[in-house]
Amino acid sequence: MTFSIRAEENDADRGFIEGLNPRLTEVIEAPAHSKREVELFQDGFTATAWNSDIGENATFIAIQECGERIGYVNVREGMDEIAGKKCGYIALLAVKPEAEGQGVARSLVNEAEQWAKKMGYARLALDVFASNDRGLRFYEKAGFRHETVRVIKQI
Repeated sequence: MTFSIRAEENDADRGFIEGLNPRLTEVIEAPAHSKREVELFQDGFTATAWNSDIGENATFIAIQECGERIGYVNVREGMDEIAGKKCGYIALLAVKPEAEGQGVARSLVNEAEQWAKKMGYARLALDVFASNDRGLRFYEKAGFRHETVRVIKQI
């Protein structure tokens, strides 16, 4: 598969990004939350990619030669709580099912890393749901390591 990466440009890109929300929610098992709560969370969180209050951020789109969008990453300014310094933070990453295993997600993460380096950050962080086994394996292969684990209980 031949594809390129470019910055998000327009409402069609936004529509594509929002259209991948079901892809993100399908891997979430959140025992203390309903499916609807998870969907509302994802819709709201995805919308933050266009919120000017989040600080520095960028969204990159993977596009096949034919012009079809196949994945995206949103990277933004985050906080390294341990070092007390700003870092890059991958807030959103999604790839269409037919593009999985083709190097698309890895290329998008590379683009996020380059953006973070340009911003002067020494680290790149992300959160991934514990139930997202494929995502966890992918991020570990990409060099990310576990540092914290959040547990939750419905009371």
